[in-house]
Amino acid sequence: MACRANASAADSVACPKNLLIVGPGVLGSYLGKLWLERYPAARVVGQTNSDASHDRLRTLNIQPRTKDVAGTENFPFVVFAAPPSGSTDYVAEVKAALQLWSGEGTFLYTGSAGIYATEDGSQVDERSATVQLGKDDRTDRQLLVEEAVLDAGGCVVRLAGLYHAQRGAHTFFLKMGKVGRWAGYTVNLIHYEDAAELAAAILRGDGSSEFYRGRVFLGADGAPLTFQEMMDATIASGAYEGAVEFTGSENSVKGKLLNNSATRGDLQWSPRYSSYQAFMAAGARDWYTDSGLF
Repeated sequence: MACRANASAADSVACPKNLLIVGPGVLGSYLGKLWLERYPAARVVGQTNSDASHDRLRTLNIQPRTKDVAGTENFPFVVFAAPPSGSTDYVAEVKAALQLWSGEGTFLYTGSAGIYATEDGSQVDERSATVQLGKDDRTDRQLLVEEAVLDAGGCVVRLAGLYHAQRGAHTFFLKMGKVGRWAGYTVNLIHYEDAAELAAAILRGDGSSEFYRGRVFLGADGAPLTFQEMMDATIASGAYEGAVEFTGSENSVKGKLLNNSATRGDLQWSPRYSSYQAFMAAGARDWYTDSGLF
């Protein structure tokens, strides 16, 4: 019996929900936690470059292993969430992960919305144009990875700027104090917990009777804001100390406005944290703060 999206409990033996997470860091660890809560009988494996995070993964009941002992075991569900910084050949790493996918469920690559070409402040959606190959090494890696994943029938979710209470652009800017960027530049954000929930919805095939194949999704909270608005909300929360001064001047690079209404509609998904300002106004507390693991 082939696995089907939204299979009944009776189908669970024929459709195991075992999940491999390549790069179980901030995003992947929470995704593994969510998956086990939904599918307690599933086996979730976290594949890493080293054993530095293995104790944390075991705390979450994620079975850790290093990539040098990965073997050839196939998984019906695979997520590649490792950053390019952890690899000397990022495209090859993703292609190796594709070889560990059985093709039954879903392969998902967590990419970046920074791959879109628009920077004039206008609206962008799932189908908007991306930058051209050859612009720079960073975007070239993203383009080549996406091509490999989509050609293999996997899916891509392009994520806006990720944050949680103690990680994100807000903490980076607070450490800098003076930032050489224009205060009016528009950014799009999504909380790590919401990004993990979105990834889980794609893996499950929410909103469809079949698993998604060769699809591009877009992850954002739908509430774009400027750098200044982001830091104003951060300081107003009372959860942080310090101040930030933006010293850059306005120019033609204004950012973009992400519209992921197609993703929301298809998956019947919406973010728990409706905006960065709402998160900060509520006290800037989340699972990452309370778990003490990050």
